[in-house]
Amino acid sequence: MTTDSREDVRRECEKLGEHTVQARLEAGRFGAGDVFAWEWLLELHYRRRREGESEGREQLERALKAAEESAGAARAAAAGARSAARWTMVAALAAAAAVIISLAKYW
Repeated sequence: MTTDSREDVRRECEKLGEHTVQARLEAGRFGAGDVFAWEWLLELHYRRRREGESEGREQLERALKAAEESAGAARAAAAGARSAARWTMVAALAAAAAVIISLAKYW
């Protein structure tokens, strides 16, 4: 087998597509080029696997980033709630003081 025949088989595999190449290999219709066709299928498989791993990693990174942003928003909301609670307490104390002062005026 020469490099030319390897390239010919690769070009033919590219034209035929994965499923047709698999069917031809199983039927034994590639003849002497079946080794190159198997090699092409393996490379295709590993290339897809690497791409799938990088896509999975990107999805995980996006999910982590969204979780961090959500946690930041929750912290900000909690800080706002604490501040609102403090102001509510101040307002309640001021109202109580006003009631005490008004009662003291009448005594």
